[in-house]
Amino acid sequence: MRKIALLVALAVAVGTGVANAQTGGPPMGRGGRGRGPGGPGGPAMMLLRGITLTEAQKAYLDTLRGQDRAAMEQNREQNQAVMEKIRAARESGDTTTAKRLMGEQRAKMDEQRDKQAAAIRAILTNEQQAQFDKNLAEMKEREAQFPGGRGRGRPPGPPPPSQD
Repeated sequence: MRKIALLVALAVAVGTGVANAQTGGPPMGRGGRGRGPGGPGGPAMMLLRGITLTEAQKAYLDTLRGQDRAAMEQNREQNQAVMEKIRAARESGDTTTAKRLMGEQRAKMDEQRDKQAAAIRAILTNEQQAQFDKNLAEMKEREAQFPGGRGRGRPPGPPPPSQD
């Protein structure tokens, strides 16, 4: 359940963090919005690190963020239903089904993230694309180091004790 919640948070971070990275979005810092995996602004900030966007590029990112938010709203019920199925499978001890459903959900989110990255990359100059590609490679390298935790700073292994 926690992995799915983190995956959902990743999708939100990508959708909202991209534009916030360059448009003076929510305040960053302790307790401020815009914090997520990889630090303030989430993965989007990591992808745009070292890149200065033009006003036109910033406007495009605002549009992209709005589209992503609308798509997430449209898929919210479906995603909640999948999360409920995962929870039910885990509670009944059916870890095979839970893992399968989590893998399917993760694949969908990875696909969405890749589409968003491609859409952002398409508006960048050649110089910006070089930095973007470097940032993307670094992000994927970090994720590969933690295959079970998707690069969230915790090595694979038993989950932490439940807070319930």
